[in-house]
Amino acid sequence: MTSTQSPGTYERVQNRRISMFVFPEPEQVRPARRAVKAILGHWDMAHLAEDAELVTTELLTNAIRHTDSEHPIRVTIALDQRWLSIGVRDRSNSAPRVHRAVTCEEGGRGLLLVESVARSWACRFHRDGTKTISCRLRL
Repeated sequence: MTSTQSPGTYERVQNRRISMFVFPEPEQVRPARRAVKAILGHWDMAHLAEDAELVTTELLTNAIRHTDSEHPIRVTIALDQRWLSIGVRDRSNSAPRVHRAVTCEEGGRGLLLVESVARSWACRFHRDGTKTISCRLRL
């Protein structure tokens, strides 16, 4: 900590970013969650781990469901002074939408969960035929 920083301000965690590639298989969600938890622990952001694991699970599960199984999915975790951002980039060309699942439906609540935990979420399409679904958690 420098002399100009107040206690509780951590210069070393600003502007960090890490990406990992995940095979689009359901059994890969758990290792991705563990990696997110470990990264946040390393960045002294363990207090965000539970929410980050939840949104990672939901975004990654949706990507696995809606993309082909030939291309890996990229999960990116980024930290700046105000936000923890989590992005999942896949080869699906369909835009996600919030689905109001009825009680008897097993799935369909992923983006509702993301909306309830994250400050915001967005979808961005890229020229290479991929898209990124991302969300932000306030520090």
